[in-house]
Amino acid sequence: MKKLIATAVMTAASLSTGAFAADDDRAEWLFVQSAEGVELVDETTLVVPLEREIFAFTDRPARDHRYLNAHEFVAVWNDGEDSFADDPPNAVLTWIENGEVQELEVELLDAEVEDHGRSVHYKIAVEGDASGPAEGIDAALYIDDFMSNPTAFPM
Repeated sequence: MKKLIATAVMTAASLSTGAFAADDDRAEWLFVQSAEGVELVDETTLVVPLEREIFAFTDRPARDHRYLNAHEFVAVWNDGEDSFADDPPNAVLTWIENGEVQELEVELLDAEVEDHGRSVHYKIAVEGDASGPAEGIDAALYIDDFMSNPTAFPM
């Protein structure tokens, strides 16, 4: 009987270790899109020009980073079971206004590449009763995590 219990415990331990190993294969990616200026078209649309590639990086323990073009980044919206379409990410938009850093918390509901890959148009929901810029300079959009295989994005 003791041998049967020991075998059951060892089997359960090896199965659970296998499950953890599968989870360890996924990385938590975070994103930053910066631009000289952004435009809040209305309460639900934010336009961020793509002046540089979008920086993607992983949280510990799988440290990695990539630079994504607009098309690669927007593909994340429908990628996998935990896609941004299924679980829209939170984000913080920061910009300079009258010499001071301002910030706006938003939920990114959707993203589309526009202007032949030169901008990303986000459908947003503003968190709270804050308001964003009609136009902001020296802006950055910090985007919440996305779980994916570490090799999901090209080098």
